[in-house]
Amino acid sequence: MKVNDVMNFALVEVSAVDSCQRAAQLMRDHHVGMLVATKEGRIIEGVITDRDLVVRCMALGGDPAKRPVGACMELHPTTVYGGVDLEKAVEMMRNAGARRMPVTISGGRVIGVLSLDDVAHDVKQYLDAFLAVAGHHSQKGP
Repeated sequence: MKVNDVMNFALVEVSAVDSCQRAAQLMRDHHVGMLVATKEGRIIEGVITDRDLVVRCMALGGDPAKRPVGACMELHPTTVYGGVDLEKAVEMMRNAGARRMPVTISGGRVIGVLSLDDVAHDVKQYLDAFLAVAGHHSQKGP
């Protein structure tokens, strides 16, 4: 199974010059915990998470309406290509300590996001299907 099979193609973008307040509003409105900061052509510049907003802006006494996303975002996030095996992508997430990763294509263009929730949902579907088949076979007997 590949990243493309389970990733979320709905991408919420923000600009590095947008305010942290705008980023927080986008997260609220779209029910996401991470935004991808992009420049023209969906080229990734960084990511900002709900935790970044708290730790890098609010906790330092910054005014979210005046502080730009670029001052609080992670500039070099771990990304993954859509064609990578899901198992490898999960390992990359674990190594990076990330719950979410932007999915890119050549040239750094962002096409979506892979989250641990996406992976967990997919694993649950496979497990449910496996258990249904196993239960059906066990009811038949030897």
